[in-house]
Amino acid sequence: MSTALALKCTARTIKNQGYLNEMKRKNYVPGIVYGQGQENVPVFLEGRELSRIFDKHGSRGIFSLQIEGQAKPTMVLVREVQKHPLNGKLIHVDFMSVNMDEQIHSTVSVVINGEDEILKNGGIPQLGAKEVQVLCLARDLPEAITVDVSGLGIGNKITAAELTMPEGVELTTDPETIVITVLAPGRGAIEEEEAEAETEAKAEEPAAETKE
Repeated sequence: MSTALALKCTARTIKNQGYLNEMKRKNYVPGIVYGQGQENVPVFLEGRELSRIFDKHGSRGIFSLQIEGQAKPTMVLVREVQKHPLNGKLIHVDFMSVNMDEQIHSTVSVVINGEDEILKNGGIPQLGAKEVQVLCLARDLPEAITVDVSGLGIGNKITAAELTMPEGVELTTDPETIVITVLAPGRGAIEEEEAEAETEAKAEEPAAETKE
C-alpha cells in the first residue's frame, strides 16, 4: 500500500457566489467530499499547496484529508479534477471518502523503468497505457505499478497481463492492453498515433468507485 499523502482543507460554510469568487481570487480551490452514508461536505483547499502535491505525486492513490475542525482526517480518493482550459489552473476537486477495509475499483499509474537501455540497443520505445484499472482493498491500493523494460528487444512488447500486481491487487483493465512496444528505427509515427488513440479510448473510465 502507498503512504497516504496529507491534505488540509477548510469546510465551505458560506455558499454565496460572492464569497466563492473572493476565495478563488485568494487562490483557494473549491472542492466537495462525499461518500456512502455521509452528507456532502463542501471545502476549500489552498491552491498552491494542492498544485504542488498533485504535480509531485499525482492525484492517484489514497489521501488523508484533514478538514479543519474535525477530530480526525478522512481517507479519500480523488474522483475528479477540473482545470481551467486555458491556463491549466485547478478550479475544482471531487473527493470520495473510502473505508480502508472496503474493496474499491481505482486507477493506478504505470511507471516504466529501463527505456534508456532500449534506446542504447537501437530500439524505439513506444509507450501505450500510462494507467491501469485495479480492484483491491483501499488499504492495499499501490501508489504505482512499476515495470522494468530494459531487457526488451525490437519487436517485443509488454501487455497489462504481464504487469506484476502487488499481493491483494487484481487487474481489471483489458489484459491485452499494450503498455510498451519496442519499434525498429524508422517505423512511421502513424503506428504511434494509432496506439495512443486506442490507449486514450480505453482509459476513459471512472477513476475510482466502491464495489457494491
